[in-house]
Amino acid sequence: MRSKRIREEEIKTVLGKRNYVILIIGSILIIIGYILMSGEGSTLATYNPDIFSGTRIRIAPLLCLLGYLLNVFGILYRPRQRGI
Repeated sequence: MRSKRIREEEIKTVLGKRNYVILIIGSILIIIGYILMSGEGSTLATYNPDIFSGTRIRIAPLLCLLGYLLNVFGILYRPRQRGI
């Protein structure tokens, strides 16, 4: 019985399952944001107006920002303890 209790205490991690789910969602948002920001650029010979598209300028950075904020929240989040 005692060894089982010790094993249960050793298995506990710093972050809970919910924290890891939040971190994964935040990381996915960051990856999607960077993918949306990527694309062809302009050269001196040809001008590509896609550089200034709304997706690259507004949506992609917003997704990255939300992803970073979610990651910070996922690290700092601590569920409420009942009965205290």
